[in-house]
Amino acid sequence: MRKLLFIALLLFTSVTFASAQDVVTEAMREQLFEIQQQVIERRELDLLAEAPLTFPAHSELEAFLKRRFLEDYPPEQLRRDQVFLRALDLAQPGLDLEAALRDFWLTWIGGYYNIIDGSVNIVVRAEDGALDALTIPQQVIYAHEIVHALQDQHFDLERIIVDANKDGNRDRRLAIHALFEGDANYIMLDFLRRLQDADPAAVFRAYSALREPDSEPEIPPVIIDAIEFPYRQGYLFIAEVVAALGWQGVNQALRDNPPQTTEQIYHPQRYLAGEGAVPVHMPDHDEIIAAGWQRAYDGPVGEFFLRQHLQVYLAEFQADDLATGWGGDRMRVFTNDTDDQLIWVLYQEWDSPHDAGEFARGYQQLLEGRYRQGSDDGLCWVAETTHCMAQVGEKETRISAAPHKEEALALLALGD
Repeated sequence: MRKLLFIALLLFTSVTFASAQDVVTEAMREQLFEIQQQVIERRELDLLAEAPLTFPAHSELEAFLKRRFLEDYPPEQLRRDQVFLRALDLAQPGLDLEAALRDFWLTWIGGYYNIIDGSVNIVVRAEDGALDALTIPQQVIYAHEIVHALQDQHFDLERIIVDANKDGNRDRRLAIHALFEGDANYIMLDFLRRLQDADPAAVFRAYSALREPDSEPEIPPVIIDAIEFPYRQGYLFIAEVVAALGWQGVNQALRDNPPQTTEQIYHPQRYLAGEGAVPVHMPDHDEIIAAGWQRAYDGPVGEFFLRQHLQVYLAEFQADDLATGWGGDRMRVFTNDTDDQLIWVLYQEWDSPHDAGEFARGYQQLLEGRYRQGSDDGLCWVAETTHCMAQVGEKETRISAAPHKEEALALLALGD
């Protein structure tokens, strides 16, 4: 089974690592106990077993990341994800997605929870030296990871991760990730606020002393946004669920009612109302796609990646407005072995005719700006490839792209 090791991202963490530290001092034990008690009290869950604390060295961190990729990102999934990102203009051909993700984590990782042995791991930095006690940033990371230990002991995180990955639904996987990272971040930020209330100057000094990395890895923005989404947007989701249902609502989500779409994470009221994605059906397309092309992706886009696609060409607030009202979608991407071109088609369902019409008008304006020569029929824009878009019925829109207009237009299946 896939075993995901949870990561707490601590921005402004240096990438110069020290040797592993094996000693947990008495002063550190007192800190750990105090942090655990605060987390247990705030999260309303008891720690059922010890979660050992370790300080991995750089070599151990690299080994952990390698193991994670072997288990959680098999080559076929990486290829599918790369094709998906390319179709949405979020990555260029030749992107090494595995290297991009690994570079990001090696640069920014602060700590992680190891679901295999139930340990909390805090990455040590060269300037820390031998630790007699946890620094303030390390205390904050520990609070985050102890929440993951609580989740694991009470709700079985391996079960949740296996469920999130079972059908290759990227949108659902990201939504469930936002559930447990949002939970941990909510408690972590509450713990940080308590530290600030007690001694704001000490917290300021501690975070000001953290060094920026010497160099930033070159990573497509979508990779950074997708990694940050569960922490940032997941926190806001958890805040809404706690306000409406208390911690029992979060526990129920972890136990057997996780969010199913990133739309529910962006709009928690839709999760609370039980509003899921509308099923979207597509024709087979085999008669349209020429010989030599293979289906490389077949699944949802979801609100998160739709927003990312729109933001390539529009301001963030415009993308947010157009994507709000998403009801469901399905995308297919086709590749061939001779060049880097793609064929893709996206069917979308919207919550209302207004939402569908607003998106159709906005996306047509996007295409007008992208393909300066305009459209001769109001449906297709032709340049190095052909991009077609149409509103079908009151609440459905369809988008396609292909090397030739005839293919792109046929993929819209306007006669259906």
